[in-house]
Amino acid sequence: MSNSDTAGKRIKFGNWLPTTKPTLGGVPWLGWGVLLGGILLLVGLLVFGHPLAGIGFFFLAAVVVALFQVRWGDRQAGRTIAARIGDRWGHSSRHAAGSTIYKTGLFTALPNEALTALPGALADMSEISGEDGAGEEYVLLHHRKNSPRPTLAATLLCSPDGTQLQPQESIDSQVVSYGGWIAGLSKDSAIEGAVVVVDSTLASTEPLVEKIASEVSSSAPQVAQDALREAADALPARYSSVEVFATVVWSQKELADSLEDAAAEVAAKLPDHRAKLAASGAGQPVVATSEDLARVVRVAYRPDREREFGSDDLAGQTFRMKVTEAGPDVFTDDDRRVCFHDGVASMTVMMTVPPQAHITESTLEELFAPQDRFLRKRVAIFYRPLTPAQAIKRATELRRNAGVSATAKAQPSMFDRHQEALAEKAEGELVTGASMTRFAIMVTVTFEASKRGLRDATQKLKSTLEGTGISYRFVETDTSAAFHATLPLGLLPWAYQTPAQSLTEGSI
Repeated sequence: MSNSDTAGKRIKFGNWLPTTKPTLGGVPWLGWGVLLGGILLLVGLLVFGHPLAGIGFFFLAAVVVALFQVRWGDRQAGRTIAARIGDRWGHSSRHAAGSTIYKTGLFTALPNEALTALPGALADMSEISGEDGAGEEYVLLHHRKNSPRPTLAATLLCSPDGTQLQPQESIDSQVVSYGGWIAGLSKDSAIEGAVVVVDSTLASTEPLVEKIASEVSSSAPQVAQDALREAADALPARYSSVEVFATVVWSQKELADSLEDAAAEVAAKLPDHRAKLAASGAGQPVVATSEDLARVVRVAYRPDREREFGSDDLAGQTFRMKVTEAGPDVFTDDDRRVCFHDGVASMTVMMTVPPQAHITESTLEELFAPQDRFLRKRVAIFYRPLTPAQAIKRATELRRNAGVSATAKAQPSMFDRHQEALAEKAEGELVTGASMTRFAIMVTVTFEASKRGLRDATQKLKSTLEGTGISYRFVETDTSAAFHATLPLGLLPWAYQTPAQSLTEGSI
């Protein structure tokens, strides 16, 4: 949550607000309504002499509440029994149908025009090229083009400056600007969401050393040749490589009636997003080309390709591949929690509750930094803005629900009183011009496909997340969907939620 003061120069950040429904005794209000209906029906049938039918209906109401309404487990992150059963059943169905294994190439059943296509929902993705309002080339990704809710996504390549050598005033200013960019998402009613992906690894310096050695002139003095080779050999074996991508996703139908007009609308908006991100310390953002995105995807499938691509760059060879043709050789998500692709393995965790302590610009620093137990790591932060009207409605619900939850108990806990105070604060800030944005974090790590690799990666990932104060859970099923959601391609998880999933998750 963020708000501007009357001068409009400063963005102030509030506290995290929960999105789960309020409960009484662990049962949501809708669940209590179902139970009350069951009790009234029981009494009515008893009066009319049908006790067994009354007991049956009440038992059915209790089962429905236990399966579809009560979240078992963590207070903020628990899941319904129906959701857990649905996940297992869906995974078993996909496994039985053979859809947990995806292969590309000539000897597959893929059509000739899509022999190396991306899997799953990305197979329906297409590209739109053009020039934006500032005359810069761009590529838009057209998702769900045959669905009732198609979207257009633009990915910006960012090159943020490190904070180690910057004065605190500059860091504070960049944080303020970044908050302003997030707040601005709510002002564009066509924006479905945004994703910021931080892709990190410890890359090898070997291609650079090889290039230096190959370019040593034989006519140079021997002393100079030896000095250059020794300097190259003295370079560290690996260096930190961090890439940042900011993807904004628009609803095509909210932009314009035709695809061409919608693309033109997005093109006109891109310079403003580039300017806001540049003020946030993102360097000079540029819109990613299809080749840029294809390279990111290919390296995600097999991290050692980065060394090959780096050697090609140093040799002056241009990478040419469209992102729609950058599918994996093979991708398998038969197992729970771990998926396998092109000889390596990956797993993904989801944030369930953000850090409850005071947040600074360095709180999540370890989460974003490269680590030696992973071949590659991607941290994706999803933003889902609310319009001003939606934000006020949501804040009113939060205040009312927090008040009811607190007064329903004989002795409200400090947590209940704190939530009530936060809800009142949020409602007051929204009245003065604040914005509200829902957010989520997913982390995908890639590691060696071995028992030791899995053990080391799991231990390192858990310690990293626990060090940041984030509550989390592993993605146990549909690991392929989770893997691809953290790529900078504009996949918004909530856009693919089905009514059945909403029912089993207790969100309707």
